[in-house]
Amino acid sequence: MVGDGETSNRERAVWGESALGFYSRSRAALGREPTAVEDIALALAACEVGGRFDDSLLDGRCGVLGEDREVAEEVIGDLLTNVFHAADGAVVPELLLNAVTGPEHRSESARAEAWRRLGRARPFGEFLAAVRQALVTVHDLDADGMLESAAESFRLEAEEERFALVADRRAR
Repeated sequence: MVGDGETSNRERAVWGESALGFYSRSRAALGREPTAVEDIALALAACEVGGRFDDSLLDGRCGVLGEDREVAEEVIGDLLTNVFHAADGAVVPELLLNAVTGPEHRSESARAEAWRRLGRARPFGEFLAAVRQALVTVHDLDADGMLESAAESFRLEAEEERFALVADRRAR
């Protein structure tokens, strides 16, 4: 499983970029804004593409994230952390959280300001918002809690990596 010490943060970012890229390309292929149902389907399909880092949970099946709540929670939970790794350097996690978490966690004005400030990182926000909607609609999961947890996992993993790099430089 990702996060067990065997996968680097860069590898995690690649899986996050894979999901984001699939989602962005699929939306563009529609040639119009997707309906809510279409956006949920695109988000889940993108999560499956990006979730192939641990195919043992997906077992080579398509559509499993829309059918199996436990698998969706585990795979998408890890994938959300991967997306934060992919966004590293483009946007800080707090800005993404301000944009995409529900109104019970952020004021409407804070969310609007965050969307305005996303700039070139807007595709990350669009993808995370679609995944959030899929988690809430399809599985009634605590998507905001999952996003907060993924952001915290990212922060810890990034800090560990930065600490290891500094320690390595000092050891030379």
